[in-house]
Amino acid sequence: MDSLTDLEILNIITDDKESYSLLEAQQAQCIAEQRGLDTYLYINDRAAYHRLSKKEKVIDNRASNKLRFINYLFDSFIMALLIFLIEFIVDSFDGLRINLNWNNYRKLWIGLLMFAYYAIQEGIWNKTLGKIFTGTIVVTEKNEKPSLGEILMRTACRFIPLEALSFAFMKDGFHDIFSKTKVIEHKK
Repeated sequence: MDSLTDLEILNIITDDKESYSLLEAQQAQCIAEQRGLDTYLYINDRAAYHRLSKKEKVIDNRASNKLRFINYLFDSFIMALLIFLIEFIVDSFDGLRINLNWNNYRKLWIGLLMFAYYAIQEGIWNKTLGKIFTGTIVVTEKNEKPSLGEILMRTACRFIPLEALSFAFMKDGFHDIFSKTKVIEHKK
């Protein structure tokens, strides 16, 4: 019975229940539970069940740590260019560095720039320039577009000390876990 498809299992539990013994129906129910099949949705709204099952199979394609590392390198390079450009502009105007108190607040300016870089891009497009480069996007655990709150949480979690090292010990980093998001391959 383990070799049956999800739809065959659901049919044994619902439509074809009379064609099978009680033991076979119970086995099918156990398999459905192990596979995480939504029998309630299947019984009550077949069209929605089929849409969701197809969507999950197409979209649930987590990006590898290698792709995520490339995202990180690409975005870090872009951030370095932006910082260089801003510092060049600030240096071009003698009074601007003093008026902005640039030297005392440099880390704060860079932190705000980094926060804006991720929050704006992921909030609007579900991806940063690095993710565009690798063909990946940010989605919720349910494969939906993240809310602004989830994106802001994701972005804030990037400032957790040693957050980047969390990928060495788990598939998702802290900023994925705490915001309940993930990065998937999404090449068009």
